[in-house]
Amino acid sequence: MKAKEYIINRLTELSTLFTDIRIRYEFRINTNSHLIEVTPLCFYESNQDYLIAESNIEDEFESLFPSENVVFISENSLTEIKEAELEFGIIDEITFNNYNINIEFEVKGYSGIVESIKSNEKYALAA
Repeated sequence: MKAKEYIINRLTELSTLFTDIRIRYEFRINTNSHLIEVTPLCFYESNQDYLIAESNIEDEFESLFPSENVVFISENSLTEIKEAELEFGIIDEITFNNYNINIEFEVKGYSGIVESIKSNEKYALAA
């Protein structure tokens, strides 16, 4: 598994566990860094379960990909996401940029697959 795939999988899990946050992701090739912005800051600072989950992601990532960096930030950080490649929002909006990803979903008896094929597409999933 490549680092980006790992990050996407773990952020998907994180957004499922913590539905009151917004997550944005950007990879910076010049520093080989994976930036993950989590907002709002009050959630980021006060939710112990979230902090443990974040710490687990950081530890596992560093173990699997020692030549790359993962950096969690929040609002008012000196480091900012300039062009998010992936977003999970409070209303379950997911944005994929340049990824081939299939998402299976089921809502009140309806099911299907949402597919993004290397383009800038946005899907809002709401129940």
